[in-house]
Amino acid sequence: MAESSAMVQGCALATPFGCSVKTNCNILYEGRDTFRVPAHFDSKGRKLGIDPELDCGQGSRAVRLLIKLRDGMDFRIPPDTLLFLSTTVGAIDLLENGLAADTSAFLLSEAKRIFGLSRGMLVSAACASGQTAVSLAMEQLAAGCCKHALVIGCDIASEFVTVGFSSLGACTGTICRPYDAKRDGLTLGESAAALLLGDSDAAFGKIIRTAENCDAAHITAPDLQGKMLRRAIERALDGDMPSGIIGHGTGTVYNDQAEIAALQQIFPEKSPPLFSLKGNYGHTLGATGVLQIVLGLEILRRQEMPPQAGLQVPMDGAAVAALPRKITSNRLLSLNVGFGGLNSAVLLEGI
Repeated sequence: MAESSAMVQGCALATPFGCSVKTNCNILYEGRDTFRVPAHFDSKGRKLGIDPELDCGQGSRAVRLLIKLRDGMDFRIPPDTLLFLSTTVGAIDLLENGLAADTSAFLLSEAKRIFGLSRGMLVSAACASGQTAVSLAMEQLAAGCCKHALVIGCDIASEFVTVGFSSLGACTGTICRPYDAKRDGLTLGESAAALLLGDSDAAFGKIIRTAENCDAAHITAPDLQGKMLRRAIERALDGDMPSGIIGHGTGTVYNDQAEIAALQQIFPEKSPPLFSLKGNYGHTLGATGVLQIVLGLEILRRQEMPPQAGLQVPMDGAAVAALPRKITSNRLLSLNVGFGGLNSAVLLEGI
Protein backbone atom coordinates (compact mmCIF):
# COMPACT_ATOMS: atom_id res chain seq x y z
CA MET A 1 0.00 0.00 0.00
CA ALA A 2 1.28 3.46 -0.91
CA GLU A 3 0.74 5.57 2.22
CA SER A 4 1.77 8.92 0.67
CA SER A 5 -0.26 10.64 -2.02
CA ALA A 6 1.19 11.78 -5.34
CA MET A 7 0.29 14.56 -7.74
CA VAL A 8 -0.40 13.70 -11.38
CA GLN A 9 1.58 16.29 -13.35
CA GLY A 10 0.98 14.87 -16.81
CA CYS A 11 -1.39 12.47 -18.57
CA ALA A 12 -1.18 10.86 -22.00
CA LEU A 13 -2.65 7.94 -23.92
CA ALA A 14 -2.53 6.22 -27.28
CA THR A 15 -5.60 4.18 -28.16
CA PRO A 16 -7.52 3.16 -31.29
CA PHE A 17 -9.48 6.39 -30.69
CA GLY A 18 -6.30 8.50 -30.94
CA CYS A 19 -4.01 10.37 -28.56
CA SER A 20 -6.31 13.08 -27.20
CA VAL A 21 -7.59 12.47 -23.67
CA LYS A 22 -10.57 14.74 -24.30
CA THR A 23 -11.48 13.01 -27.58
CA ASN A 24 -11.19 9.57 -26.00
CA CYS A 25 -13.46 10.68 -23.15
CA ASN A 26 -15.99 12.18 -25.57
CA ILE A 27 -16.21 8.80 -27.29
CA LEU A 28 -16.82 7.06 -23.95
CA TYR A 29 -19.89 9.24 -23.43
CA GLU A 30 -21.09 8.22 -26.90
CA GLY A 31 -20.79 4.55 -25.90
CA ARG A 32 -18.63 3.66 -28.92
CA ASP A 33 -16.17 0.75 -29.10
CA THR A 34 -12.95 -0.09 -30.98
CA PHE A 35 -13.77 -3.68 -31.92
CA ARG A 36 -12.83 -5.03 -35.35
CA VAL A 37 -11.27 -8.17 -36.86
CA PRO A 38 -7.46 -7.73 -36.98
CA ALA A 39 -5.54 -7.83 -40.27
CA HIS A 40 -2.11 -8.80 -38.91
CA PHE A 41 -3.15 -12.29 -37.77
CA ASP A 42 -6.01 -14.73 -38.22
CA SER A 43 -8.31 -14.29 -35.22
CA LYS A 44 -10.85 -16.80 -36.64
CA GLY A 45 -13.30 -13.95 -37.03
CA ARG A 46 -12.99 -12.85 -33.41
CA LYS A 47 -13.18 -9.07 -32.93
CA LEU A 48 -10.55 -7.27 -30.84
CA GLY A 49 -9.95 -3.68 -29.72
CA ILE A 50 -7.53 -3.01 -32.57
CA ASP A 51 -5.66 0.22 -33.35
CA PRO A 52 -5.95 0.59 -37.16
CA GLU A 53 -2.69 2.58 -37.29
CA LEU A 54 -0.80 -0.43 -35.91
CA ASP A 55 -2.65 -3.16 -37.78
CA CYS A 56 -0.11 -3.19 -40.60
CA GLY A 57 3.41 -1.91 -41.24
CA GLN A 58 6.94 -2.86 -40.29
CA GLY A 59 8.62 -3.26 -36.91
CA SER A 60 7.32 -4.21 -33.50
CA ARG A 61 3.74 -3.04 -32.99
CA ALA A 62 4.44 -2.65 -29.26
CA VAL A 63 7.34 -0.31 -29.95
CA ARG A 64 5.28 1.65 -32.48
CA LEU A 65 2.56 2.03 -29.84
CA LEU A 66 5.08 3.55 -27.42
CA ILE A 67 6.26 5.97 -30.11
CA LYS A 68 2.65 6.97 -30.77
CA LEU A 69 2.24 7.59 -27.03
CA ARG A 70 5.37 9.77 -26.91
CA ASP A 71 4.40 11.78 -29.96
CA GLY A 72 1.01 12.56 -28.43
CA MET A 73 2.39 13.84 -25.11
CA ASP A 74 1.87 17.52 -24.31
CA PHE A 75 4.11 17.63 -21.22
CA ARG A 76 7.87 17.59 -20.66
CA ILE A 77 9.56 14.66 -18.92
CA PRO A 78 12.18 15.93 -16.41
CA PRO A 79 15.64 14.35 -16.88
CA ASP A 80 15.73 12.88 -13.36
CA THR A 81 12.55 10.85 -13.92
CA LEU A 82 12.37 7.15 -13.04
CA LEU A 83 10.42 4.98 -15.50
CA PHE A 84 7.96 2.28 -14.42
CA LEU A 85 6.84 0.18 -17.40
CA SER A 86 3.70 -1.89 -16.88
CA THR A 87 3.19 -4.74 -19.37
CA THR A 88 2.10 -8.38 -19.30
CA VAL A 89 3.94 -9.77 -22.33
CA GLY A 90 5.91 -6.80 -23.72
CA ALA A 91 6.82 -6.89 -27.40
CA ILE A 92 5.28 -10.32 -27.87
CA ASP A 93 5.03 -9.69 -31.62
CA LEU A 94 8.80 -10.30 -31.85
CA LEU A 95 8.24 -13.97 -31.07
CA GLU A 96 5.30 -14.12 -33.43
CA ASN A 97 7.64 -12.87 -36.17
CA GLY A 98 10.18 -15.60 -35.41
CA LEU A 99 12.68 -13.50 -33.45
CA ALA A 100 14.24 -14.80 -30.24
CA ALA A 101 13.82 -12.16 -27.52
CA ASP A 102 13.00 -11.47 -23.89
CA THR A 103 9.91 -9.56 -24.96
CA SER A 104 9.35 -7.59 -21.74
CA ALA A 105 13.02 -6.66 -21.21
CA PHE A 106 13.19 -5.59 -24.86
CA LEU A 107 10.20 -3.30 -24.44
CA LEU A 108 11.68 -1.75 -21.28
CA SER A 109 14.93 -1.03 -23.13
CA GLU A 110 13.01 0.52 -26.01
CA ALA A 111 10.85 2.57 -23.63
CA LYS A 112 13.92 4.10 -21.98
CA ARG A 113 15.32 4.98 -25.40
CA ILE A 114 12.04 6.42 -26.73
CA PHE A 115 11.38 8.57 -23.66
CA GLY A 116 15.02 9.54 -23.12
CA LEU A 117 15.40 8.03 -19.66
CA SER A 118 18.37 6.17 -18.19
CA ARG A 119 16.63 4.48 -15.26
CA GLY A 120 13.61 2.24 -15.36
CA MET A 121 11.99 -0.88 -13.98
CA LEU A 122 9.61 -3.44 -15.39
CA VAL A 123 6.34 -4.15 -13.57
CA SER A 124 4.46 -7.30 -14.52
CA ALA A 125 1.65 -8.29 -12.17
CA ALA A 126 -0.74 -9.82 -14.71
CA CYS A 127 -3.77 -7.63 -15.41
CA ALA A 128 -3.21 -5.64 -12.20
CA SER A 129 0.16 -4.44 -13.56
CA GLY A 130 -0.87 -0.85 -14.29
CA GLN A 131 -2.05 0.06 -10.81
CA THR A 132 0.76 -1.97 -9.23
CA ALA A 133 3.23 0.17 -11.19
CA VAL A 134 1.53 3.31 -9.87
CA SER A 135 1.78 2.02 -6.30
CA LEU A 136 5.48 1.20 -6.71
CA ALA A 137 6.15 4.61 -8.23
CA MET A 138 4.46 6.33 -5.29
CA GLU A 139 6.58 4.32 -2.84
CA GLN A 140 9.78 5.30 -4.66
CA LEU A 141 8.76 8.97 -4.68
CA ALA A 142 7.98 8.87 -0.95
CA ALA A 143 11.33 7.19 -0.21
CA GLY A 144 13.21 9.92 -2.09
CA CYS A 145 14.53 7.54 -4.74
CA CYS A 146 13.34 9.88 -7.50
CA LYS A 147 11.80 13.33 -7.88
CA HIS A 148 9.50 12.34 -10.71
CA ALA A 149 8.07 9.01 -11.88
CA LEU A 150 6.79 8.20 -15.35
CA VAL A 151 4.36 5.27 -15.22
CA ILE A 152 3.62 3.75 -18.62
CA GLY A 153 1.21 0.90 -19.34
CA CYS A 154 1.52 -0.76 -22.74
CA ASP A 155 0.19 -3.97 -24.30
CA ILE A 156 -0.87 -4.98 -27.79
CA ALA A 157 -3.58 -7.33 -29.06
CA SER A 158 -1.64 -10.36 -30.28
CA GLU A 159 -2.21 -13.86 -31.61
CA PHE A 160 -0.32 -15.33 -28.63
CA VAL A 161 -2.54 -13.69 -26.00
CA THR A 162 -5.74 -14.25 -27.99
CA VAL A 163 -5.06 -17.98 -28.29
CA GLY A 164 -4.17 -18.14 -24.60
CA PHE A 165 -7.36 -16.53 -23.34
CA SER A 166 -9.42 -18.49 -25.87
CA SER A 167 -7.98 -21.76 -24.56
CA LEU A 168 -9.25 -20.80 -21.10
CA GLY A 169 -12.74 -20.25 -22.49
CA ALA A 170 -12.54 -16.62 -21.37
CA CYS A 171 -13.22 -14.90 -24.73
CA THR A 172 -16.64 -13.98 -26.04
CA GLY A 173 -17.64 -14.88 -29.58
CA THR A 174 -19.19 -11.44 -30.03
CA ILE A 175 -18.13 -8.42 -27.93
CA CYS A 176 -17.74 -8.11 -24.19
CA ARG A 177 -20.62 -6.78 -22.10
CA PRO A 178 -19.24 -5.80 -18.67
CA TYR A 179 -21.65 -6.31 -15.79
CA ASP A 180 -24.42 -7.53 -18.11
CA ALA A 181 -26.72 -10.35 -16.99
CA LYS A 182 -25.87 -12.31 -20.16
CA ARG A 183 -22.14 -11.53 -20.33
CA ASP A 184 -20.17 -14.43 -21.76
CA GLY A 185 -16.51 -13.40 -21.96
CA LEU A 186 -13.92 -10.74 -22.60
CA THR A 187 -12.71 -8.97 -25.72
CA LEU A 188 -8.97 -8.25 -25.91
CA GLY A 189 -7.67 -4.83 -26.86
CA GLU A 190 -4.55 -2.69 -27.09
CA SER A 191 -3.54 0.73 -25.78
CA ALA A 192 -0.79 2.63 -24.02
CA ALA A 193 -1.12 5.29 -21.33
CA ALA A 194 1.23 7.39 -19.21
CA LEU A 195 1.19 9.28 -15.91
CA LEU A 196 3.90 11.69 -14.75
CA LEU A 197 3.90 11.69 -10.94
CA GLY A 198 5.61 14.15 -8.60
CA ASP A 199 4.88 16.63 -5.85
CA SER A 200 4.15 19.80 -7.83
CA ASP A 201 1.00 21.77 -7.11
CA ALA A 202 0.53 22.31 -10.86
CA ALA A 203 -1.27 19.07 -11.57
CA PHE A 204 -4.12 17.28 -13.34
CA GLY A 205 -5.17 15.41 -10.23
CA LYS A 206 -4.02 13.48 -7.22
CA ILE A 207 -3.64 9.82 -6.32
CA ILE A 208 -4.76 9.68 -2.70
CA ARG A 209 -4.13 6.05 -1.76
CA THR A 210 -3.45 2.66 -3.30
CA ALA A 211 -3.95 -0.79 -1.81
CA GLU A 212 -3.08 -4.28 -3.05
CA ASN A 213 -3.28 -7.88 -1.90
CA CYS A 214 -3.52 -11.43 -3.23
CA ASP A 215 -6.20 -13.98 -2.41
CA ALA A 216 -4.37 -16.83 -4.21
CA ALA A 217 -7.75 -18.49 -4.75
CA HIS A 218 -6.87 -19.96 -8.14
CA ILE A 219 -4.27 -19.54 -10.88
CA THR A 220 -6.79 -17.87 -13.20
CA ALA A 221 -10.17 -17.62 -11.42
CA PRO A 222 -11.01 -14.99 -8.77
CA ASP A 223 -12.44 -15.60 -5.32
CA LEU A 224 -16.13 -15.39 -6.18
CA GLN A 225 -17.00 -13.90 -2.78
CA GLY A 226 -14.54 -11.04 -3.38
CA LYS A 227 -13.28 -11.12 0.22
CA MET A 228 -9.71 -9.92 -0.43
CA LEU A 229 -10.79 -7.48 -3.11
CA ARG A 230 -13.14 -5.99 -0.53
CA ARG A 231 -10.22 -5.55 1.88
CA ALA A 232 -8.13 -3.82 -0.79
CA ILE A 233 -11.01 -1.44 -1.53
CA GLU A 234 -11.53 -0.67 2.16
CA ARG A 235 -7.83 0.14 2.62
CA ALA A 236 -7.76 2.39 -0.43
CA LEU A 237 -10.89 4.25 0.68
CA ASP A 238 -9.94 4.49 4.37
CA GLY A 239 -13.36 5.91 5.17
CA ASP A 240 -13.67 8.15 2.10
CA MET A 241 -16.68 7.84 -0.19
CA PRO A 242 -16.03 7.88 -3.97
CA SER A 243 -18.52 9.51 -6.31
CA GLY A 244 -18.01 6.76 -8.88
CA ILE A 245 -16.12 3.53 -9.60
CA ILE A 246 -14.17 2.43 -12.65
CA GLY A 247 -14.25 -1.33 -12.24
CA HIS A 248 -12.11 -4.04 -13.81
CA GLY A 249 -15.27 -5.32 -15.50
CA THR A 250 -13.91 -7.82 -18.03
CA GLY A 251 -17.31 -9.16 -19.05
CA THR A 252 -16.46 -12.69 -17.91
CA VAL A 253 -18.95 -14.45 -15.66
CA TYR A 254 -16.57 -14.94 -12.73
CA ASN A 255 -14.68 -11.62 -12.69
CA ASP A 256 -17.80 -9.48 -12.70
CA GLN A 257 -19.46 -11.67 -10.08
CA ALA A 258 -16.46 -11.32 -7.74
CA GLU A 259 -16.33 -7.55 -8.17
CA ILE A 260 -20.03 -7.02 -7.51
CA ALA A 261 -19.85 -9.31 -4.47
CA ALA A 262 -17.04 -7.17 -3.01
CA LEU A 263 -18.79 -3.88 -3.78
CA GLN A 264 -22.08 -5.06 -2.26
CA GLN A 265 -20.27 -5.83 0.99
CA ILE A 266 -18.83 -2.30 1.12
CA PHE A 267 -21.91 -0.46 -0.17
CA PRO A 268 -24.85 -2.60 1.06
CA GLU A 269 -27.41 0.17 0.63
CA LYS A 270 -26.43 1.87 -2.60
CA SER A 271 -23.22 1.60 -4.63
CA PRO A 272 -21.72 4.63 -6.39
CA PRO A 273 -22.15 4.58 -10.19
CA LEU A 274 -20.03 1.83 -11.78
CA PHE A 275 -18.42 1.71 -15.22
CA SER A 276 -15.80 -0.38 -17.08
CA LEU A 277 -13.63 0.81 -19.98
CA LYS A 278 -13.52 -2.70 -21.42
CA GLY A 279 -16.85 -2.25 -23.15
CA ASN A 280 -15.12 0.44 -25.24
CA TYR A 281 -11.47 -0.67 -25.57
CA GLY A 282 -11.52 -4.34 -24.66
CA HIS A 283 -9.10 -5.74 -22.09
CA THR A 284 -5.82 -3.88 -22.57
CA LEU A 285 -3.93 -6.03 -20.02
CA GLY A 286 -0.95 -4.14 -18.53
CA ALA A 287 -2.18 -0.81 -19.89
CA THR A 288 -5.57 -1.11 -18.20
CA GLY A 289 -4.82 0.42 -14.79
CA VAL A 290 -2.90 3.40 -16.16
CA LEU A 291 -5.57 4.02 -18.80
CA GLN A 292 -8.28 3.95 -16.11
CA ILE A 293 -6.49 6.61 -14.06
CA VAL A 294 -5.84 8.89 -17.06
CA LEU A 295 -9.48 8.76 -18.14
CA GLY A 296 -10.74 8.71 -14.56
CA LEU A 297 -9.23 12.14 -13.91
CA GLU A 298 -10.95 13.51 -17.01
CA ILE A 299 -14.24 11.93 -15.90
CA LEU A 300 -13.86 13.70 -12.55
CA ARG A 301 -13.24 16.99 -14.33
CA ARG A 302 -16.52 16.54 -16.22
CA GLN A 303 -18.42 15.32 -13.12
CA GLU A 304 -20.26 12.66 -15.09
CA MET A 305 -19.88 8.89 -15.36
CA PRO A 306 -20.00 7.51 -18.92
CA PRO A 307 -22.62 4.97 -19.98
CA GLN A 308 -21.62 1.30 -19.90
CA ALA A 309 -20.85 0.28 -23.47
CA GLY A 310 -22.27 -3.11 -24.44
CA LEU A 311 -24.84 -3.11 -21.66
CA GLN A 312 -28.22 -4.70 -22.33
CA VAL A 313 -29.58 -5.84 -18.94
CA PRO A 314 -27.51 -5.12 -15.80
CA MET A 315 -26.57 -8.12 -13.68
CA ASP A 316 -28.05 -8.22 -10.17
CA GLY A 317 -26.40 -5.71 -7.87
CA ALA A 318 -24.40 -3.86 -10.54
CA ALA A 319 -24.77 -0.06 -10.41
CA VAL A 320 -24.28 0.33 -14.17
CA ALA A 321 -26.45 2.18 -16.68
CA ALA A 322 -26.77 2.70 -20.42
CA LEU A 323 -26.86 6.51 -19.97
CA PRO A 324 -24.38 8.99 -18.43
CA ARG A 325 -24.91 9.87 -14.77
CA LYS A 326 -23.90 12.97 -12.81
CA ILE A 327 -21.48 12.59 -9.93
CA THR A 328 -21.25 14.99 -7.03
CA SER A 329 -17.74 14.76 -5.54
CA ASN A 330 -14.17 14.84 -6.82
CA ARG A 331 -13.07 11.33 -5.80
CA LEU A 332 -13.14 8.18 -7.91
CA LEU A 333 -12.23 4.56 -7.14
CA SER A 334 -10.36 2.48 -9.75
CA LEU A 335 -10.15 -1.33 -9.52
CA ASN A 336 -7.89 -3.93 -11.16
CA VAL A 337 -7.58 -7.68 -10.65
CA GLY A 338 -5.18 -10.18 -12.18
CA PHE A 339 -4.45 -13.87 -12.58
CA GLY A 340 -3.12 -15.51 -9.44
CA GLY A 341 -5.58 -13.63 -7.22
CA LEU A 342 -4.07 -10.14 -7.48
CA ASN A 343 -6.30 -7.27 -6.34
CA SER A 344 -5.65 -3.53 -6.64
CA ALA A 345 -7.62 -0.44 -5.66
CA VAL A 346 -6.69 3.20 -6.25
CA LEU A 347 -8.47 6.32 -4.95
CA LEU A 348 -8.20 9.37 -7.23
CA GLU A 349 -8.96 13.01 -6.61
CA GLY A 350 -9.78 15.53 -9.29
CA ILE A 351 -8.42 19.06 -9.26
